[in-house]
Amino acid sequence: MISPVQDWVRAIAALGPDAAVEVRKEAHCPDPSCPLRRTVIIWTDAAGTTHRTFLVKPLAYVRRPDVERALRIYSASR
Repeated sequence: MISPVQDWVRAIAALGPDAAVEVRKEAHCPDPSCPLRRTVIIWTDAAGTTHRTFLVKPLAYVRRPDVERALRIYSASR
């Protein structure tokens, strides 16, 4: 499941095929205010800047529209 998410991030963010994209599934967060299950997406753009966002759902339930929405919200907050 990680590979499709990486491919979606590359396509949505217009990254090259060799761009660094990492997807992590996290079962918990030490902060009690964190959601119980998160999927973290980390990528590096062409300028070498590292970006990070997350989805409040387990990796197994992540779909392309979720990734599109997360990257859109991330971009709008910058």
